Amino acid sequence: MTFDPESSKEIVNEAKALTPEIYKDVAKPALQEVGSVTGRTVKALLSPLRGLLWGWERIEEYVESEVKKRLDKIPEDKRKSPDPEIAVPLLQALTYTAQNETLREMYVNLLANSMNTDKNNVVHPSFVEIIKQMNSLDAKVFDELSKTNAYQKIMNPKIMLKGQGKFFSNATPEWYAGWTIEGYSEFDVSASMVRLSKFGLIELMFDRTAGKDGYDNIKQTRFLESILNTYKLANPTQELEIGGTESILYVNEYGLQFKNACK
Repeated sequence: MTFDPESSKEIVNEAKALTPEIYKDVAKPALQEVGSVTGRTVKALLSPLRGLLWGWERIEEYVESEVKKRLDKIPEDKRKSPDPEIAVPLLQALTYTAQNETLREMYVNLLANSMNTDKNNVVHPSFVEIIKQMNSLDAKVFDELSKTNAYQKIMNPKIMLKGQGKFFSNATPEWYAGWTIEGYSEFDVSASMVRLSKFGLIELMFDRTAGKDGYDNIKQTRFLESILNTYKLANPTQELEIGGTESILYVNEYGLQFKNACK
């Protein structure tokens, strides 16, 4: 089975054909005010996207080079053409995500694994759609979570009014495992965990525990202590503490297959 580069060219050409019409509409006098965002036209704001859309020639060159590196490690009798339901949407997605190194690597790994007969049972077409919904943070959070093949302790922390059963809403992340990803906040990581759960890759289990050890370490991180101190300063007459619910998460079987297919 071989790829037809002409089909990808048609997709790119259709996108290019639409571009002048969009810009033409924005340029119409009647729409100039609507097409301006704080003094910058929509055309100007969208123009950087031109350089981010990869054509078939660039994708073909990159994919051929990167997949070859991976296939060189696979015995020749284990190699096969990829299934079109994986390869076609994957290559199409690369036209607009290839500039994202993290996601690009996942796509290429998935494509290479789809060409390895030993990976037939772990590669699935739905994985392409999952990567399409991810951003770099989601990929990094999943990579961190998938390092552990077991239940992982996580908190649903709260800044509590001691002895009253009351708490400040939105003061802390919904889910917090005691760490974050460089360049992102703990709130960002929490939202990413929720997305990964929606994608079906992980299970967030509220108010379920796997032993009691370890939760104190999460409560006592600098991050939560800093939030607690901020609220204490703002509410000097109140006695506050870090509380919340002890929970767990784990990467499920589907998530483990995704990991094996995209690495």
